[in-house]
Amino acid sequence: MRTTSQLRSVAVCVVVAVACGCAADDESFSESQGTADLALGDVVSDVTALDSRTWQNALRCKDIPSVPALQQPEIVVSLDGLTLHLRDRAGGYDRVFPIGPGALENGRSLTPTSDAAPNGVFYTGSNTTEGPDSSFVYYYPCRIWHDDHGVRTPVFAGLPFIRLAGPPSAGYGIHGPIDGFVAPNGGSLRHGYVSHGCVRMSADDIVEVYARVRGRAHTPVKIQQAVERANDGRAIDVPQRWVGAECTADADCTFTGGLCRVPPSGGAGTCTVRCSSTCPDRAGESGTFCVSDPAATTASSGICVPAATPTFNRSCQRFTGRLALLHGASRPDRSATADVCRPPR
Repeated sequence: MRTTSQLRSVAVCVVVAVACGCAADDESFSESQGTADLALGDVVSDVTALDSRTWQNALRCKDIPSVPALQQPEIVVSLDGLTLHLRDRAGGYDRVFPIGPGALENGRSLTPTSDAAPNGVFYTGSNTTEGPDSSFVYYYPCRIWHDDHGVRTPVFAGLPFIRLAGPPSAGYGIHGPIDGFVAPNGGSLRHGYVSHGCVRMSADDIVEVYARVRGRAHTPVKIQQAVERANDGRAIDVPQRWVGAECTADADCTFTGGLCRVPPSGGAGTCTVRCSSTCPDRAGESGTFCVSDPAATTASSGICVPAATPTFNRSCQRFTGRLALLHGASRPDRSATADVCRPPR
């Protein structure tokens, strides 16, 4: 399997940009700077071994649901929250999806924020023209191929691809998960920092988002570092939360045994579950580890916290203010140690 550094050298989402705020410049700049979107991430163990007999479902365009396009869609991407929030400013539609943005490098995601962009946002294209891989458009209902020095691989799995327009060197795309791209649905999502800049979504989610915005041009896409918050200060998060998610009450922790551990000093709490030795894991989510419960009265009581791993939370920076990095934390039964993100004592 290629290493992350090797992949980064050959697999970067090509940028698209605007020289000014006018939509016409989106296309003119992009066409002059190149049009190929390259593969992202570890796609298979041996790319050269692939052929049309093993690609199978990766060559099939995936169905896009027949749903009304939103009237005034807008998207907010949170890098700390690992979320994409799509809502209709005209009212009615409001959903939050899990994402896999750019890998962490020197403590920052490779996905750029839109802070410095005109109006503080990127945009989808100024028109809704759709096209195949071979054309330059902003909306691809079915994207399949990536060509790496003559080696063609169907890493986009026939899922939609939404190209973004932003200031120079800061335009990326929203597309499918890539991992397991030969699966019938197009693959699965790692809900962590996994790409080279583009925003990945699960197969079911990218077709939903695509169907909702395909009929609207120049949709604003705000990419921010911080967790997105509602007017009351609560974190805007996915419905199915996991260990490490921000919470204010046990009901926020939507998994079996979930409870919200609020620090003694107050403030935002953290979703966890009680343990004595081991913790549950969930496919596509950060691994967990059982540590001693700082609020417990017995040494054998523990709580599950996120393990600190490069893919999901490396130095626990996305949890700043709630969780802190602890090297070599021990299980309550002392059977193992790990680097974890844990609540303050």
